[in-house]
Amino acid sequence: MERPAQTKPPVIRVAQPGDGATVEALAQVALGADGVVPAAPGAFAAAIDRHGGRLVLPHGTGCALVARASAAPGDPPLGLAYTCPPVRLIDQYAELGPRGQRRLAGALAELELLAVTAPARGAGVGTALLAAAEEQLRSGGCRLVFAKVRSADRPVLRWYRRRGYLPAAPGEPVTLDVDGAWTVFDDGGDGHRLAVKPLAPDERIRRVFASGGTYLASM
Repeated sequence: MERPAQTKPPVIRVAQPGDGATVEALAQVALGADGVVPAAPGAFAAAIDRHGGRLVLPHGTGCALVARASAAPGDPPLGLAYTCPPVRLIDQYAELGPRGQRRLAGALAELELLAVTAPARGAGVGTALLAAAEEQLRSGGCRLVFAKVRSADRPVLRWYRRRGYLPAAPGEPVTLDVDGAWTVFDDGGDGHRLAVKPLAPDERIRRVFASGGTYLASM
């Protein structure tokens, strides 16, 4: 397959009000629906159009980054990265209280969407978007980021591994200690696997062997 001719690094910025349709189309690519145009703008697009790419969510803030070939007006989008607190997971830790849940949201993030348009694939756009998203999270104090990848999608799992992520085995738990409170989560048994990466300079992910099996521990 011929590689894209683009050689310059993409221009990556936080989505702006009015980018809703662009972000929604790229989200469809991330979800495997290339070329599918929604019948009407969804809630994600409406939120982007109103607030831009920094979205206030329960417990924290989501961030949508858009990549383009240049900053020229009307330049077509190349890709999207969207990170956010794992809201449903954090909701399960109500015993931490609002302050503890906010601390957890600051320490743990999910890369919920990562998409590159078909013409731009193979030119490093996805790698640049991933690095930009990680730097945004790191600058905000995030310690650990994870992505969910379809279990059968081995090329994508290898792609994440080459970029410093450790894929969990199916059903393998991940643990994170935030101020003495332990958080445990896994892939949910929905046909996906977790790919996990530490972002703090002194953070490491290790596979721990225990009597009941293995788990990934952030330490």
